[in-house]
Amino acid sequence: MRIPNEINRDNLYRRRRRGGLTTQTYRRLFRLMLALVLVLMVMRQAARPGVYAIFFPETMVAVQAETTSHSVQETIAKESRADESSTDGVRSEWETVQAAIADQILSKDQTLEDGERTPTRMEQESLIAQVDDGTVWRAADQPALCATLALHRSSAAWSDEPPFESVLETSLLPLLQQPDVYRGRTVRATGKLVRLVSVQASTNQWGIDRYWDCWLQPEDGSQRPWLVIVPQLPKGIRELVPDLASDLSSSGSVDVTSPLPTIVVEGEFLKRLSYQSADGAELTPVVVGHVQAVRSNGNAVVGSAIQSTTANGSGVRPVAKKRSLSIGMIVLISTLIGVAIGSFVMWRSAVSHRRLRARRQHDNVTLPVLIALTLGFSSLTMNQVWGVAPQVETVDQAEETSSSASDSSLLDILSGFDVERLERLRNRMRTGSNGNAARDEQAKLVFRLKRLSAATLDQRLPEASESPISIGDAIDIEGTIESFQFVAVPDELTEFLGMRQLVELSLVDEAGSPMLVVAAPLPKQVAVGDKLSGVGVSLHDGSEPPAVAIAVAGNLRWRPAQPESLGWQVLSEMDVDITRLPEITALSRRPLMDADSEVFFSIIGAADRAGSMPANEEPLGPIAAAMRGAVVEVSPADLLKEPEKWMGQWIGIDVETVRWTRVSVELDDRAREVGSDHYYQIDAIGDLGNVQLKIATEDGGVVTMENRYPVTLVAAELPAFLADEKALSRTISKPVRVEGFFYRLWSYESDFMASHGGKQFAPLLIAGRWADRTSASKDPIGVSWIGTFAAVGVVASILAALLYAWFNRRGDRLARQQRA
Repeated sequence: MRIPNEINRDNLYRRRRRGGLTTQTYRRLFRLMLALVLVLMVMRQAARPGVYAIFFPETMVAVQAETTSHSVQETIAKESRADESSTDGVRSEWETVQAAIADQILSKDQTLEDGERTPTRMEQESLIAQVDDGTVWRAADQPALCATLALHRSSAAWSDEPPFESVLETSLLPLLQQPDVYRGRTVRATGKLVRLVSVQASTNQWGIDRYWDCWLQPEDGSQRPWLVIVPQLPKGIRELVPDLASDLSSSGSVDVTSPLPTIVVEGEFLKRLSYQSADGAELTPVVVGHVQAVRSNGNAVVGSAIQSTTANGSGVRPVAKKRSLSIGMIVLISTLIGVAIGSFVMWRSAVSHRRLRARRQHDNVTLPVLIALTLGFSSLTMNQVWGVAPQVETVDQAEETSSSASDSSLLDILSGFDVERLERLRNRMRTGSNGNAARDEQAKLVFRLKRLSAATLDQRLPEASESPISIGDAIDIEGTIESFQFVAVPDELTEFLGMRQLVELSLVDEAGSPMLVVAAPLPKQVAVGDKLSGVGVSLHDGSEPPAVAIAVAGNLRWRPAQPESLGWQVLSEMDVDITRLPEITALSRRPLMDADSEVFFSIIGAADRAGSMPANEEPLGPIAAAMRGAVVEVSPADLLKEPEKWMGQWIGIDVETVRWTRVSVELDDRAREVGSDHYYQIDAIGDLGNVQLKIATEDGGVVTMENRYPVTLVAAELPAFLADEKALSRTISKPVRVEGFFYRLWSYESDFMASHGGKQFAPLLIAGRWADRTSASKDPIGVSWIGTFAAVGVVASILAALLYAWFNRRGDRLARQQRA
């Protein structure tokens, strides 16, 4: 058998014939050179660290705030800007008014450093609300951009003004599709850094002279980039643009060479920016914040900068520190491990051979007595030691658990408020003095509490009702309204807080104890005798009970004594917060937003229970049955004409389904309100009758719709004649009658309205009862009768024609006889 050579396809044995030796040697040399080049190319590619990044990903390195002050160049640049600003003249009227309003909002503890001031969250949100979405950079966008950059300029400012809600992990697509939902919210953007642009900032009151545009390639595989803007670059990224980073007066851009480093940016979503690309005008989301973490991905510049900074102990902080070993140490350790493994294998082979020889010679194989005694003693000693240690650790853990106590204070989540500030507010409310200052403090405190979720406030409530309540603790508010009055919010705070008035309530609980509460606005239907409940912050010390307890709350849950309708009564009895219904009405003709979540999911569960609840079920059965009996028949035209009138009412409507889609509910709290981990959205068509609807578009055009109009239905479960357990979406046309709670008008994207430059809006009904309107007859329009009548007519026509012909022939025959 001849074994072939893999290089020249010849066998490995010596040839007997020497013919063609010169040609064969040349070919062999050429092939060996090609193989050598291939090996060198493979070795060169194998030496790149980025090749192994997918198998051994690098550790993400968290960025630390730099503790050093401004550099000499920054100081010089700041002085030059001050000289230039002094010669530019007075600032514009708008900047002067904004600065005056911002100074009034600042608390007494805030200070100025080097002429630069850090904005508050309220100022930032107000400026972000003025941003033009879907456009290029406008002059109105610069205040919001600079204020957000100033808020992220240092870790101190970020810790003083943390986001009201947790940081959202999101991708590029939700920001493009739902900009109104995410605008102003803190998100986390992750991607590979493709391009760096240094931009000179316009004149602003926050001291921002320059910022960096970072173009990222998303890690989810999307081809569309997004833009993140940061006030400064961390060490590691600065080394990619040393010329631009050192010269503060220069502007320019640099494309990052491969391998691309990955950065994580935490900041606020500002707008969708229009930019020019090779495919034309495109939109990209803009996130303004600070770099939170960096990963080099094999980039030599970034990797060496991170390692040098880690060795110096400043600039960046690795999440998991690893001590690097030299090549000689690695070779030594590998050699020792190889020798140890070889020695162990040789020893095991020798022992095995010795036992085999002993077995062949019929000798007994025993262990030495000394080794057995040593092993037994060691095992006994270790068992004794480890038998005691876990018991001691368990006792320590039990003592630590018993010593821990729950904290019911809200001061750690009420930024800017402390015990002294709350005491001053309490004294002003008791005496009624310093009215304007007291209203300012009340409005700011209500605004802070209004932004907190109900779950967060419920967690801070003390478990034992007998425990004393201190100033700043969470307090349970529940009672009947004895009197109330509306308090106007100062004009300078209205724009920032989004509230025009507060309500001051005098409540009495079941025990007859009075309480004075200042809270967010309530619906105009509130009246004396209605009940309110919620969680607020206490302004009195429980050690010395006052004559009247004082508290401040955000959103209170309202339960009217005489509801406006049976629908509102059923919703309030099913723990739906109908206090927020006026706020939901203000969102008419807008997409579903985060503000809808507090009411939307709970109404889905309430409609499902109210539609199937028996009349004899106490205590809500009779009320639900009466509501179903008083159902109001409406048409899509009625809902489009007066949507506020039908908000929260139980109505009935006839529609024809088009398609349904199953929607997952990810949050456990929302799934609990719905009663399931999903709900269904049904697209349907309703009859407009003789109404002609004209819709104005954003570009000034008018779209006319008549005969039929889209209606959206939402239900916790589908009826049997529509359901399909195996499908997530299904197209089905079926006439149905639906009863449920009307929610509001909502808007969504549709191809028809997009072609006319607008958005489609439709009534949104949360269904509770279904009825199939499909006719039970096999011939609903009488096709068989039409065929019968046609057949009878044809036969009658034939008979008439024959009779007419017979009469004509008979007349002709008589005429011929007379002539004859």
